[in-house]
Amino acid sequence: MAKQHTAKVSKPPPPLIEQKRLRQKDRTIVPSAPYLLVSKIVDVSCDLPVVSNICPADTEGGWRSSLPNGWGEFPTGKLSHSYSSYFGDDIVADVSYGDFLQSENAVDVSKLSGSDAISGTLTNYYNFAFNTSTTTLCDLTNPLALCILLALVVMVRIIKRFFLPKFSALGLRLGRSAHGPEWEVDNEERIVKFGEYVYRLCYHSAVSLYGLWYFYDKSWWNNSMGGTKNLWILHPNHPVEPGMAWYYLIQSAYNVDAMLSLMELSFSMEWVNPFAYSSALEFLEKEHVVDDTQRKKEVLKLMVKSRFQTLLWTPLFQIKWSPTIRGDFREMMAHHIVTNVLIFGSSFYRFTRIGSMIFLVHDLSDVPIDMSKLANFVKWKTTTIICFVFMVLMWIVTRLVIFPFVIFRSVLFESYEFMVIKGPLDPALYEAYCYIFYLLLGSLVLLHVTWFLILLRIGWTLVRKGETHDYSEHKSGEAQHAAKKRD
Repeated sequence: MAKQHTAKVSKPPPPLIEQKRLRQKDRTIVPSAPYLLVSKIVDVSCDLPVVSNICPADTEGGWRSSLPNGWGEFPTGKLSHSYSSYFGDDIVADVSYGDFLQSENAVDVSKLSGSDAISGTLTNYYNFAFNTSTTTLCDLTNPLALCILLALVVMVRIIKRFFLPKFSALGLRLGRSAHGPEWEVDNEERIVKFGEYVYRLCYHSAVSLYGLWYFYDKSWWNNSMGGTKNLWILHPNHPVEPGMAWYYLIQSAYNVDAMLSLMELSFSMEWVNPFAYSSALEFLEKEHVVDDTQRKKEVLKLMVKSRFQTLLWTPLFQIKWSPTIRGDFREMMAHHIVTNVLIFGSSFYRFTRIGSMIFLVHDLSDVPIDMSKLANFVKWKTTTIICFVFMVLMWIVTRLVIFPFVIFRSVLFESYEFMVIKGPLDPALYEAYCYIFYLLLGSLVLLHVTWFLILLRIGWTLVRKGETHDYSEHKSGEAQHAAKKRD
């Protein structure tokens, strides 16, 4: 009688706490990141209302109990490990406003009335926001922090709407005084861009000065105090001071607005006539294309041409590329997406120290960029050359030296040692998500190198022809520049 071969059914894994203890005892049992991510996706999916009816119950061993060939057998099975997506018991919870009201620092407004109660409430709001460390404001994914972030984005856009015309008027006066009244006629776009970069210069200068003042005595900037090792020691329970929390909120508001502004500059939305095909037929008929076959061919050409410029088409509206799209749109959009993901991710996982370092090196290098662009917009050649040299030097120091060889190096080589080997972090949690942060930070390094090559291209044009051309501005401007070169 033939033997029947049955697949080996995996035993259910131990509880999460026990798994974490075993992984910390022997880190070699941790599967690689792809298996950990797949395990987490299935774990989360089996907790969903609909899918939970399909997955085996936890009392029966869960979904891993049905895996063959030992894939769910802890600890050797590739899909046998479960882990928390956050720090669990390793982290001290953020202080909510309700927690603050229970503290001795809060004013008991229940015993007050009238204006005293209002004053006490405002005092509590102020002390919670500006005098209390590690509150829910330090996590940008928290609903309260998101509401404040939204309010800050609205404020940024209001400030821009008020000041940009005034800054553009300043550029107009400077251009007229340097080149005469006729300069205005051919430089309307430069005048608008001048206003935008004055705003950028004001912002980057302000946050750079604040960053230098606030972070100059922080241990993670001082090698004699341990330097970048302090980014990871005692993580995730670093105290997040109010100055850091608001620094993150303001930086996030600026970057969210910058991405929205880039989208407004790059895309245009138009309402669509749902009867566009018949309208095109009628138009061609009026143009004396009376042959039905020929009319359909011409309509098809019109539709193909329209679709080539259209990014999204619906029966009600379509989104197209705008004529004012930047020449480096892809790089800038990638930069904004990566930056905002890193901002929210670092805030959620309490990586605010390293996030603040990344903010500061970018802001410091942005100041000479804005200055050189402003000088170029009004065609001050000597000032442009001086600012350009300063910009290149600052770019090399901050974005090509400090960022990759100090900050990114610490992420690659120090984070695991002090968070996992010498710290309380679950090795599975680190292994599952570390490569996402590696990829995001590495992509920023590549973008910095790409932009540096663009800077060298601009510098070569400056040396060879004695003129500057910004290759990152509008594509239409680039096309005009290329046409002049051909002529």
